[in-house]
Amino acid sequence: MYAFNPQAKLHWLELGQSRTRALLIDDALLDLTQIRRDAAAAQFSHDAGSYYPGVRAELPQAYARTVLEAVYPLLLQLVQPPPDHRLVPQQWYLSLLTTPAEQLQPLQRLPHFDKAEPLHLAILHYLAEGPHGGTGFFRHEATGFEKIVPTQQQQYFSTLQQQLMAQGGAASGFPSAETPFFSLYQQLAYKPNRLLIYPGHLLHSALVKPATDLSADPLNGRLTANLFVQFQPKASQ
Repeated sequence: MYAFNPQAKLHWLELGQSRTRALLIDDALLDLTQIRRDAAAAQFSHDAGSYYPGVRAELPQAYARTVLEAVYPLLLQLVQPPPDHRLVPQQWYLSLLTTPAEQLQPLQRLPHFDKAEPLHLAILHYLAEGPHGGTGFFRHEATGFEKIVPTQQQQYFSTLQQQLMAQGGAASGFPSAETPFFSLYQQLAYKPNRLLIYPGHLLHSALVKPATDLSADPLNGRLTANLFVQFQPKASQ
C-alpha cells in the first residue's frame, strides 16, 4: 500500500539565472517498503525509445496515482498553467543506471532536456538507500541557455553541433562539472525518499558515481521512479 506523507518537507527552489521554479519534497512517502518490493519483483529491460543509459520497468499504477494525487496542487503552483489545461501523464518508469562510461553514446555524455515545453514536468523520486549521485542542472555557455524552448532549439543544437565537431565529438564519461561547453550551476543530492519536480525543458543530468550507481540490482543500484507529465489544452467538447 502506498501513502504520501502528510508531514513531507517542501522546499521551493529557483534554479539558475533564469530563476526557474522547481520543488524538492523530502520524506515524500510514509514508507518506501512497498515500492522497493515492487522494484525487486519488476522486469527491467533497456528502453529502446530513449537515450536513458540503463534499464527501466513499468512503474506500479497505484504508486503513480498516489504521488500524482498528492502533488497535483503543487504542480499547479509550480507552472501556473492556463485554466483550460489539464494534466496528462505521459510516461512512468522505475529506472536503474547500468551503462558503463566507456559504452555511452555521444548524446549520453551531455546534459539533456526532456522536452522543449514549459508545461512539461519531470517528477523524480529517489528510492534507494545510497550513497548515490544526485541530479545536476547545467547552462550551455555559448548561448547562455539553461532551458530550451521551441524558438531556441535550432540555435542551441546548431551551436552545440559546431562545438562538438570542432572538438572531435563529445567528451568521454557522464555529464559532470568537467563537461566541456556547459556549466554545472546547481547540484541536488540523492537522498532516500526525496522527490524532485522540475520543468523538463531545463538542461539537466544525473550526476553519476560509477562506483556506486551502476547496477541492475534494484536493492543496490541507483533506483529512481520517473514520471513525466504535461499540462495540455482540454479537448473541445
